[in-house]
Amino acid sequence: MKVALGMIIRNLLSSAELIAFIDNAEKHGHELDCVIAAYSQKLDPKVAETLCKRIPFHAIDIKNPDYCKENLRRIGVSEKTAQTLLECPVDPMGGPVPYGYKRTLLTTEAILRGMDVLFFVDSDVHPAVLKMTQDGAVTEDADFFGAHLSHLNSGSLVTTGEYSGYNILPPASFDGMDDLLYGLQKEDMLEYWQNSEKHRCLYTQPAATEPKPCTKILGGNCAITLSAFSALPPFFSSFYRVGGELFLNRGEDTVLGLGIAKTGTVCTDVGLNPLHDTYKNYPAEPDLRGSAEDQERFYYACTGWVGRNPLYNYVRGGDLQAIRESRRERLGPGLRALAQYTNNERYLGVLENFDVSWSNLDRYIEEYERVMEAWEDFIGRSEHK
Repeated sequence: MKVALGMIIRNLLSSAELIAFIDNAEKHGHELDCVIAAYSQKLDPKVAETLCKRIPFHAIDIKNPDYCKENLRRIGVSEKTAQTLLECPVDPMGGPVPYGYKRTLLTTEAILRGMDVLFFVDSDVHPAVLKMTQDGAVTEDADFFGAHLSHLNSGSLVTTGEYSGYNILPPASFDGMDDLLYGLQKEDMLEYWQNSEKHRCLYTQPAATEPKPCTKILGGNCAITLSAFSALPPFFSSFYRVGGELFLNRGEDTVLGLGIAKTGTVCTDVGLNPLHDTYKNYPAEPDLRGSAEDQERFYYACTGWVGRNPLYNYVRGGDLQAIRESRRERLGPGLRALAQYTNNERYLGVLENFDVSWSNLDRYIEEYERVMEAWEDFIGRSEHK
């Protein structure tokens, strides 16, 4: 079984994030056949050289994915398919690039390189867990790859897990939390968020965990048997613009999760929760009222959720007009409450993001169906290459 490690990063200027996982694999006796990193802006040649000395390393320039272009032609996919899968939908030098595009590009390269399993880790995830002790949360090494491989070797086609670290919902307490989460379509987190003054939104590795079947996957902590894509859709997400700014939709792994549920693909939560440095300053606690950086991080989480939801509801099915109206009705009061709590009126603008994203639904659907068609063409040909 050939195993690849994949990571997406805007600027590949340090090897530290990847070396941490390479070291973790070696320490626990696991062999990685290659590492693939997809970058959108800068690559330091010295970083690539350092990684190549440790392991077969492949860097994908999102602006010009040469290896994928050459090998898609070699297996005979159409120009239309190649263009859909490989052409970045936005200017990668002009700002952020859709998450779904980057993950699908990296997955395409792993398949073309003959890999059997692809591990996805995000650059802010670490191969360690947080454990709660009498002295507070401490970081401990974990057999990251072993936790996943044991289930992949026994029949699971997809493996995933939750994270340790701070949740994207920071500690908070204000009237209107229920309206806000309903409007963002995150109402399943209400009880958790309302109790945040007790647990401070910090997740730690449970003392005892049992692996369990699941359909929800986290794109920064998952492994996929690549042959499973004969039945599964790829990662997918889009973007929208408001006032000249480009916003990325969250949920590229949500769409894949819906595919896992629909096809009955065997997916396992392995019970290992690697540390996710959500606000990029762990161990500092997120401060939604006092930190401009934390407010900005949460703002973009909100704009990503309202971006995600139109297509998410389309794929799930239901009365889209009713969903749109009911969510919007409560989002407005929720945003006003959030703006007052944080003394940051920028949050009020998320309502416009909501409206603009819903107005882009036809485009999302067209992009989604075009990517699905191209993916089916690619997978069909790659299986017979």
